[in-house]
Amino acid sequence: MESPEAGKPPSPGAGAAAPAPRDPLAEFFYREDEASPGVPSLEPGAAPSRPAGPARARREFVAFRLGEEEYAVDIQAVREILRAPVLTEVPRAPRHVAGLVLVRGEVVAVQDPRRRLGLAGTPGPSARVIVCEAGRERVGLLVDSVSEVLRLNASQIEERAQGIASIDADYIVGVGRDDERMVVLLDVAALIGDEAPEAKEAPSP
Repeated sequence: MESPEAGKPPSPGAGAAAPAPRDPLAEFFYREDEASPGVPSLEPGAAPSRPAGPARARREFVAFRLGEEEYAVDIQAVREILRAPVLTEVPRAPRHVAGLVLVRGEVVAVQDPRRRLGLAGTPGPSARVIVCEAGRERVGLLVDSVSEVLRLNASQIEERAQGIASIDADYIVGVGRDDERMVVLLDVAALIGDEAPEAKEAPSP
């Protein structure tokens, strides 16, 4: 005797694999098959989209790692994120300049923030270049990896602690707290600017 279910068409979606979770950073990454820049809403002159109501108090940051520590920069300064390309070295360039890269036909200098912040080590295989803009400066930041887009309320952002005596503190605008997690928030303009004191760089090994 046949089962009552026999002969019935399978229910929609039966056996189908669950959709992969969406990568919150996918819109930032440049793809070879793109016809246009991946983040047009962040192009210079474009009005940033802001949610209505209480959510407007939230700020968004692109979080990344340098060694074992986590840092972040304001998302409004980020233009795109690249998988670290081969860099062209520049003779006699300042030590914090890692090299040059061609981004959509534009030559962009890539800096190593480790050298600005006095950190040891070198980027690994998961390295990324975060292309940032401050004023008329467009510079890439070479980081170990990019974590996520971090959304913080004003109450989750603390100003730089007065007890930080290091000269590197001039690059820090605050600390973001998400439960037990703490992320150092960096000043993009100070980090990529030519006026940053060279004394902040790590000494040569």
